[in-house]
Amino acid sequence: MSNSRYNSKSSSKSDKYWYPILLVLTGVWIFVASQRGKSPTEVITDSYNWVICAEDANLSRKQLKKVIYKQEMNVDSLQGVIDEMLAASPYRNAKVNTTANALNLRIDPNLSAEVVIRIPDSSIVKVLYFDEETLVLEGQTGKWCKIQYADKEGWVWGNYIEILD
Repeated sequence: MSNSRYNSKSSSKSDKYWYPILLVLTGVWIFVASQRGKSPTEVITDSYNWVICAEDANLSRKQLKKVIYKQEMNVDSLQGVIDEMLAASPYRNAKVNTTANALNLRIDPNLSAEVVIRIPDSSIVKVLYFDEETLVLEGQTGKWCKIQYADKEGWVWGNYIEILD
């Protein structure tokens, strides 16, 4: 008999910690529901959907079609911006146009920089951009140009590059 009294007292000691915790969690749950204007069950459902990343799980077919349409419009809009940027860029493809047999592709934009590769005359290259600084190099005014050729990137003197498109 004394054993049963002892067991009931030990269970009430652990319960004294759980009841306040459950009471606080229930209060928070009801408060959040009232702030969102939803029932406590809807708050739990929304939380579950948020955790599993199914934010649109409760939308009707018509609402989902609207969401998809908006997303498609965003994609189309972004594709339009990309197309405009590509069309506005005057520097895309170019041809090497030099009086020598080849043009040196250098690591850095200066004559003392290491040569990566020699580009044959009349080769097609991809122009990445022209340097903003105008220089005088061996009596010629021009700019260094960063290009890509044969999966290598480097710098060439821009006066030897003829923009194609």
